Amino acid sequence: MTMHTIFQPNSRQPRGGLPLLYTAIGIAFIIWYFLFAVDGTPFWIVIAAATFTLGGCGLFVFPDTLKANGKQWLKFIGLGVAFAVVLYFIFAVGYQIAKLLPFGPDQVEGVYSTREQASPSTIAALLLFPIGPGEELFWRAWVQRAFSMKYGPWKGFLLSLFFYTVVHLSSLNLTLIAAATVAGAVWGLLYMKVGHIGPGVISHALWDATVFVWLPFT
Repeated sequence: MTMHTIFQPNSRQPRGGLPLLYTAIGIAFIIWYFLFAVDGTPFWIVIAAATFTLGGCGLFVFPDTLKANGKQWLKFIGLGVAFAVVLYFIFAVGYQIAKLLPFGPDQVEGVYSTREQASPSTIAALLLFPIGPGEELFWRAWVQRAFSMKYGPWKGFLLSLFFYTVVHLSSLNLTLIAAATVAGAVWGLLYMKVGHIGPGVISHALWDATVFVWLPFT
């Protein structure tokens, strides 16, 4: 399985086609609205259940998503770790910039406010699985791949990045929206270049746990 075979139009169409895809994206918008805009939503429970379900649906739609041999997975793990490190330092610079903005510090604190709902070990475990991997299996391995098969690799990348960004708008947090856009672009380009979701899954899971629990910025 290579980038050429999974992203080119007229390759094997996903189960359920675009109607199922748009339905899933609509469900994601509803869930993320409750996560960000409805007070009292148990953030970690809801996002863990949502990413587990949506990511699992992505595997159902594209059963070959995780297919790779042991040597390939070693490469994917290495790439994933490397990109997690690169993203962390990108966001470390972004955090310094955010602190200079009038609204920056408060918005960064807003991103971290959900840590009050669970212990650090619980949050880290949920970010490592299912949240980080589930987001990649949904937004990249299903949404981006399906759009790419329909419209071509670059349009597929841009469409998936658009939806991944817009789903965070209900947070009304410009820092979070910018972070989602930057990280989503990196993981989307990584998926498009490598042609396998493995590096993105590893990178997303490790980066999430690092910025939220292991080496947070606040």
